[in-house]
Amino acid sequence: MKNLFFILPLILLSSIVPAQEAEPKESDTKPSWSDTKQQIEVNQTVSDQAIENRFARILAVSKRIQDADVKVTEGVLVLSGWTHQAEDKQWVETAANRTEGVIAVVNNIELRLTEQWDLNPAVNEALSLYEKLIRTIPKLTIALVVLLLTWALAKLATKLACRLLKRKIKNVFVLNLSAHLFAVPVILVGIYLVLRLTGLTNLAMTVIGGTGLMGLVIGIAFKDIAENFLASILISIRRPFKTGDYIKVTGFEGVVQSVTTRGTVIMTLDGNHIHIPNAIIYKNTIVNVTANPNIRQQFTVGIGYNDRITEAQQLALQVMQQHKAVLSDPEPQVLVDNLGAATINLVVYFWVNSQINSSSKVKSAIIRLVKRAFDDANISMPDEAREVVFPEGIRVIHESKDLSEESSQASHKDTKAKEPKNNVIEKDLSNDVDEIRKQSAENQLSDGGDNLIKDEPA
Repeated sequence: MKNLFFILPLILLSSIVPAQEAEPKESDTKPSWSDTKQQIEVNQTVSDQAIENRFARILAVSKRIQDADVKVTEGVLVLSGWTHQAEDKQWVETAANRTEGVIAVVNNIELRLTEQWDLNPAVNEALSLYEKLIRTIPKLTIALVVLLLTWALAKLATKLACRLLKRKIKNVFVLNLSAHLFAVPVILVGIYLVLRLTGLTNLAMTVIGGTGLMGLVIGIAFKDIAENFLASILISIRRPFKTGDYIKVTGFEGVVQSVTTRGTVIMTLDGNHIHIPNAIIYKNTIVNVTANPNIRQQFTVGIGYNDRITEAQQLALQVMQQHKAVLSDPEPQVLVDNLGAATINLVVYFWVNSQINSSSKVKSAIIRLVKRAFDDANISMPDEAREVVFPEGIRVIHESKDLSEESSQASHKDTKAKEPKNNVIEKDLSNDVDEIRKQSAENQLSDGGDNLIKDEPA
């Protein structure tokens, strides 16, 4: 009984001591250092060689590191190699930290700057473009076929439009312009299809939707050219003159040779070609001298105050009525213009057919013949009077002359002043413009097909 009381305390003590030793200590549940994200395990589940092989394959697939080398010792992964991008270096380090079995990463990857004369990027880009070109050859072939069909359909549309409009439009330029407008929709549709086939869909929509904007930009950039082109269209439609007309515009005058899309070519009476922009011609005053063949000429002649005005008017009218180049309808006129200081000034009006005779030559002949008629009728044509005052007077000496000498001088004077009725110079009163028209036809600066005011032959 005494032994039992002694054994029971020993048994209780032995059961308590093992239980206390099995309880974990608080220090055993914490890591050995506080700044480590991953606990180092003594018994690794993945071998160093497996980690090394796996990460080497990862680098080979990513192709981010050149000359890559991976070493793993006791779970520490050491990286070496080089790259041009800092992002690639950081990416490799992040991937290494996420690899199973890696305890720490030593990143010895070198960051190298790109060489200035490195042609590899350019070569790679050229090879990429070449590959893309090879892949797009079928599309380009089909697009070329569509483009040729578009051109053929546009030509066909133009010819059909010419046949339909030929009876209504006689002007060659307006006819061709109107016919080509029918081909514009065909060309736009063809270009749209070509761009779609080549994969340029956005550009195709821009062509269709931005045609108005493109026209506005072109109009601003080529303002002068567009202005002259539009003026040429208006001139060809309105027809203020035709080929061979004698016109005056902006200080120039001459015979119209041709009208192109840029300007009007005229030949002056001196035989010079002048190219005037159509915009200038259309916006300025045009004097078409030959639109009406009849041209009125005039000149002023002064007679003395002692002469009879009616007699002078009748003589001038007779001269003009007897001249073959002066038209009777409208009839010539001689009117009193004003009273001058020493003369009564008469204005002589007459009409000449400029297509037959030169108005300047006829005017010269009429002036000469009127002066001859006034001389025969003793009608004086004095110069403008000038008053000279001599305060102290003048001394006049009278000398006697032989009467026979005076009569001889007077007879000689009358004979010298006598104007012949006919003049050799006035035999040819033809118009000089006819000669210029002939020279203009022989010396064309442009092809006849470029003349916008040339009507289509019937």
